[in-house]
Amino acid sequence: MNVRWILAAFLSIGIVGAVTSASAADKHKDKQDVKIPMDQVPAAVKATLEKEAKGGKIGDIDKETEKGKVIYSADVTIDGKAFEVKVAEDGSLISKKADDDKKEDKD
Repeated sequence: MNVRWILAAFLSIGIVGAVTSASAADKHKDKQDVKIPMDQVPAAVKATLEKEAKGGKIGDIDKETEKGKVIYSADVTIDGKAFEVKVAEDGSLISKKADDDKKEDKD
């Protein structure tokens, strides 16, 4: 009888482990990150990136999907300072942060 209890305990632990692993995999499954060229960025997003760059250089652009929402993230250099600019698919500014993670004011 003790063998049955031990077997049941191991089986329960295995099931809990499998469920936990599946849950962790689902969290990563929803997030996607793809580099895209500027000519494939929606016009509203492009306009916001150019406005926030203020004539600076717009580098790599990533199209990310988080929790079902599309976000465009770009590396921007303005007057020698590096920033990360995040823009929603509709062109609204989500954030603009200096490389040292200090938030910059939205214009």
